[in-house]
Amino acid sequence: MPQEFQTAEQTHTYRPLFLSILCVLGFIGSIASIVQNSVGIFKADDEVVQIQSGSSKTQLKNIFGSKAAVSQPTTISNLTPDNYQKFSIGGIVSALLCLVGVIMMWLLKKSGFYSFTLGTFFNLITHFLLFGENIGAMGLSLVAALVGLVFVIFYSRFLNYMD
Repeated sequence: MPQEFQTAEQTHTYRPLFLSILCVLGFIGSIASIVQNSVGIFKADDEVVQIQSGSSKTQLKNIFGSKAAVSQPTTISNLTPDNYQKFSIGGIVSALLCLVGVIMMWLLKKSGFYSFTLGTFFNLITHFLLFGENIGAMGLSLVAALVGLVFVIFYSRFLNYMD
């Protein structure tokens, strides 16, 4: 049960420091994701060309792959500017769900945890609906989902502090 202390005006619930740090990091990450995906909507043509030419830093193989694998162009049949724009819109929706969740968790509302979890998995679901099993298409969305999963695990440790 959350620890509470009472002042003359109202009752305050104790928020652990680590939960506060997670909320601040989640807030910053959500805002950055909204900005990045907004740019992706307007520059979809350029992004698709960069991804297919192998010069984009958004590919997982560019981060972890060998130099020989990076120099080869990537051919992804369903990577089109329209699909990329849809993916960016899905990323914005995902980031908004996460942002709402973080704000609610800051206010110690348990429903914020569920919103954040839904937003984390919505990005991954959007990726697989639009691009299938081709992980090389949007490798950073997979990395973002894994980081989001780590945050979900950390946030779940503080559910007993939330109403």
